[in-house]
This record gives sequence, C-alpha cells and structure tokens, in this order.
Amino acid sequence: MSELLHISTTMFFKFALMVVYNLVQLGIVSRHNRTTRTNVSSFFIIAVVVFFLSYVLSTFEMQIGLAIGMFAIFGIIRYRTETLRPQEMTYLFASLGIAVINALSSEAISFAELILINATVLACIYILEKFLLDKPEEEPKPTTKKVTVVVATKDLTKDYVDKRVKELAETLGVTVVKFHISKVDHAEGTAQINVIYEI
Repeated sequence: MSELLHISTTMFFKFALMVVYNLVQLGIVSRHNRTTRTNVSSFFIIAVVVFFLSYVLSTFEMQIGLAIGMFAIFGIIRYRTETLRPQEMTYLFASLGIAVINALSSEAISFAELILINATVLACIYILEKFLLDKPEEEPKPTTKKVTVVVATKDLTKDYVDKRVKELAETLGVTVVKFHISKVDHAEGTAQINVIYEI
C-alpha cells in the first residue's frame, strides 16, 4: 500500500510539473494570435497523452527506445499534418520533450533537478520570445492620395459637397478617408475641396 502511495505521489508530482510547464508556456506564446493559441493548446493535450503513455510504459526495460519512439511522434506530426511555423514546431518539440523527461525520470534524478530542467527550458523560451524573436508583424498602413475638387461657391453646401465626394468615390472605386475645404475664391466664385482616399 505504501509503495502504491509512493508511486501515485511521484506520478502526481511529475504530472503537475508537466502541467505547470505547459500552462506557463501557453501564457508566454499565446499573445501572438488566435491560430497560435489554438496550436499551443493542442500541444498541451498531446503532452498530457505522451506523459501518461510514457509513464505506463516506463515499467518495461525499454526507456531509451521508448524515448526515441516518443520523439518519432514529432516527425509524424510534422509531415502528416498542416504545415506549422518553425516557432510553433519548437513549442511542440519542447512540450513533448518535457513530457518524456518528466515521465521517464528515474529515482536517480531528484525533484529539484526536474524543476531545474523545466525552469531552464521555460526561461529559454521566455528570453527568446521577449528579447530575440521578432514581434508579430503589423499590417501595413494603407497608402492615401489626395485629389482636389472644384465647386462653385453658390453650391457650397454640406449636402452638395457630400454628394460630390460620394460620386468621386464611386467613380474612382476608392474609399474616402476624409475631405475638407482648402480654399475659397470669392472673386472667381469657386471653392477647392481636398479629398483624401485610400489606394
């Protein structure tokens, strides 16, 4: 009974350590976009499955071969699923690696050493994300152009100006950002309206 309790306690600690690692990793990398959050969440589930599979099979004398087999999962996912960015594949590799390490660690490795391994990998991911990796690219701002419309001062009313601007937008097939009256020449009886639109 005491031996079973020891095994259960050990498994619980290792599993909790793996869960904490993946949750922290998810918090670090999920700031990118919805797609990245979805992918990393999937990696978390994969890591949980790999952990229990590794833990159950670790009772057999095949730890090294099993570890190699677990990493073969990485290759299968890489070539049999939708292509992922290298950065996301790295997160998957880290999740699988930590799951295998935590599950297959022997009594010779202390809990303190396991914590150090997990913390070191997380620290590397955080440093890369925070300081080295490029931030998500911002969408380029649309380019704008200006066109000047001349109208008679007698027609210089809000409704008429709005109508002319709308007609201009429909004719050019563009989106008007803003417009304003730039010049009024009472001697000539004309007014100039600057119209800014996106191209």
